Amino acid sequence: MLSLLRHVLRHVPRYALLFAALSACLSVHAHSVVRVGTGDWVPYVDQQRKDGGALSRLVRDIFKAAGYQVEFVYYPWDRNLLMLEQGGLDAVMPYICSKSRQRFTACSDAVVAGDVVLFQRSDQQLAWTRFGDLKTFRIATTLGYSYGTEFDAALDAGQLQVQQHGKEDTGFRLLSLGRVDFHPQDRAVGYAMLRRLFSEQERALITHNPRILHAEPLHLLFRKGDAKADQLREIFNTGLRRLAQSGELQRLQQALYSGNADQWRAAP
Repeated sequence: MLSLLRHVLRHVPRYALLFAALSACLSVHAHSVVRVGTGDWVPYVDQQRKDGGALSRLVRDIFKAAGYQVEFVYYPWDRNLLMLEQGGLDAVMPYICSKSRQRFTACSDAVVAGDVVLFQRSDQQLAWTRFGDLKTFRIATTLGYSYGTEFDAALDAGQLQVQQHGKEDTGFRLLSLGRVDFHPQDRAVGYAMLRRLFSEQERALITHNPRILHAEPLHLLFRKGDAKADQLREIFNTGLRRLAQSGELQRLQQALYSGNADQWRAAP
């Protein structure tokens, strides 16, 4: 027993140095990893793709240039926000920078436009200029989705003929059958869904109304009042401004609208 104690005491400095070195390495590694919560929302985020989709590539490239590795985790949208607020995530994306979220988050600069439009059949000439005009039309929506303050208020007040459904694709299927007149959806997401759901001939029967229902840019949301999060937000915004100045953000927006988001890559 005495000899064992002498051995341990003799080697304590060596073990302590080894432990300190390992701890430092782990600390540096943890600091260089950015945990981002997101969800499947093609074409912005595509969990089935190895690269995670267009916005995942953009976020990864910006942080990689600054020496960070990004770890994407996929959870329901509400859970992402809860984990961010509780400190389990460094950021979440892509989200609207709403007033309620600004209570506990710091928003990045705008990444891409999040235009919500009304999809309709291309063989129907439907026009509207104010929300009151929509009350004569049949509209299919998705449960749990917000389509902007004015639309949501009209819906809650019972001023719209709305059919609510639990699945995103139901609205487009009803539209293709002529059972509803409009289906509101993010423009880029809507066309991505159409490409997945229908043949080219069937897709030709559906277009979007040129009047935008609601426009709100999409952002990364970071933890508010956190030193690391503040640093990460500054790094991201700097990279984002660089892409905007080079025209890459505009190219990305065009790729999202044209259905070529999977091919978009930021120029080196």
